[in-house]
Amino acid sequence: MDVGVVLLDAGRRVTALNPAAVRMLGDRAAGLVGAFLHDLHPPSHRAKVELLLAAATDPAAPASACSMMIALPGRVLVVKASALTLGDGPPITALMLMEAAKPAAAAAAAPSPAPAEPLVKLPVEKGQGLVLLDPADAVYLQADGHYTTVHTAEGAFFCGLPLSELETRLDPRSFVRTHRGYIVNLRHAQAVERRDGRAAFVMAAPGAPRVPVSRARGEALKKRLAL
Repeated sequence: MDVGVVLLDAGRRVTALNPAAVRMLGDRAAGLVGAFLHDLHPPSHRAKVELLLAAATDPAAPASACSMMIALPGRVLVVKASALTLGDGPPITALMLMEAAKPAAAAAAAPSPAPAEPLVKLPVEKGQGLVLLDPADAVYLQADGHYTTVHTAEGAFFCGLPLSELETRLDPRSFVRTHRGYIVNLRHAQAVERRDGRAAFVMAAPGAPRVPVSRARGEALKKRLAL
């Protein structure tokens, strides 16, 4: 069985990942080293993560308390936490990731993955509840750890979906990936600026925010916009 390992220091920051963890997490693994574990989860999930880590240091905790399941696009991972002591140093935590097993017969008969369902609404957190936002109201989207911040004319909202998934599910006629960390809604783009050799979209929103365009994506965008 392929086992991913993510090491946390005593301050709950990620210090290392093994290659299996990088494969399992995909785009979510980028920039993970050095990140504070709680920052990678929405506020509503942080208490559950803290309980998992606390159970890992409690010898009396049952095995079930030291593990949890997380759902990623196309897969479900089992996460098991274990405390480690290295000499006289502070304890560290190892998170072991294993893909939830599927029955062999079911796996063999499983059809090819269906295309990603288009998003009719964007689920975002507003206040203490969940709001379904019209994608047309999104000015641009910005990666926020393993999640996304949706910027609108009314403000910024947390979305629990990763930017990579949103890229495949939003209407490609309007939404384009301009940068590793950004998606722009072209319907709200009002200008293209170039400063110090770098291009950016100027968006039609309060404060005229500028969204960077990476060099790797610049040529394709120029052709698309006939620039």
